[in-house]
Amino acid sequence: MYTTNAIDIVIPSFRLDEHILLGIFNVDRPRDFKINFYLIADNPNLTVPASIIDLAISGQVNLIVNEINIGFSETRNKGIRLGNSKWLLLLDDDIVPEKSLVTAYAEAIKTHPQAIGFAGVTNFPEPFNRITTAMEMNGMTGHFKLADKEGELMWVPTANVMLNRDKMDTALFNESLKKGGEDIEFLVRNVALFKEKYLAVPRARVTHPWWDGGTLQTGRLFRYGAGAAQIAPLPAIKNYTYHDFTNTTESLLLLLISSPILILAYSWQLPAAFMLIILTAEFLTNLIKGYYLSRKVSLFLAVNLLWLKNCYEFGYLIENLSKGRICGFAERIDMGFSKKHPSWFRLNKWKIIKMLLILIGLILIKVL
Repeated sequence: MYTTNAIDIVIPSFRLDEHILLGIFNVDRPRDFKINFYLIADNPNLTVPASIIDLAISGQVNLIVNEINIGFSETRNKGIRLGNSKWLLLLDDDIVPEKSLVTAYAEAIKTHPQAIGFAGVTNFPEPFNRITTAMEMNGMTGHFKLADKEGELMWVPTANVMLNRDKMDTALFNESLKKGGEDIEFLVRNVALFKEKYLAVPRARVTHPWWDGGTLQTGRLFRYGAGAAQIAPLPAIKNYTYHDFTNTTESLLLLLISSPILILAYSWQLPAAFMLIILTAEFLTNLIKGYYLSRKVSLFLAVNLLWLKNCYEFGYLIENLSKGRICGFAERIDMGFSKKHPSWFRLNKWKIIKMLLILIGLILIKVL
């Protein structure tokens, strides 16, 4: 039996940033809820700051130091199992919470005591360079802030989300998922199991810094794509997958495979021309997108949009190929999880623009 009027706050930490962590521990605490902090340090090579050790000795924080690095899923699961409160707040170790974060969740609990959980808002600072502008336009921050726009959600990142222990799968996070997507899979799995969605709490707000100071996130996007490919065949996610027109990465792979035939039948110039058309159409589409969203023509912004998008798609493709999962080719996940078995071959303005640009390129080849 869980302690009803209590909240376990679980923070897996690789960084052990003293300033950030002390800010989290210093949030306002609602009078009629017991608050328990569980800090699980997942980097044995770092020294735990003295101020954190003092809080642990005084009993204000439960500190656990992993003997080896075990990753976010296993670390979160360890923290979750240590607590016994009905309500569980998951936070990242690099967020800056508003002082009223926990009291906002406590008010939501009083209003909806049987909810499956609550989705908070994770804001990012204003974009300050073309890279952060591209990340914003590319949708990297969209799901973090979705609780500001929608009342019920299938999932939000674990940077700021509260769960009800009575309504979550006891298997917890899938520890085999090492590249990302474990938060999506776990939260969607809970929704499927209990037939409820997470309720948005717009007043439960934190701020997340730009990753690595706003530098280009090549590895992160590749890993996110690979993580998405890992969760796609899992039961909770599979019903929300569909197949679509090939993206640039997939189209180039098909062209590479068919190149020997094209060279034998025609010449080496034909596959080279096709490759140029595909890449040019991708770049021009991102150039137009950048102008549409910012009202500025920026080649650098277009390159960043192209790079971020294709790093994710390349990660998805490589993960499927490495697992021999051919059915994952041209596969997509409807990250909105709006309905099961979504329709295939979806169109939007950017796909239409890109297709038109490719068609124009093919016509020019024929004319020339």
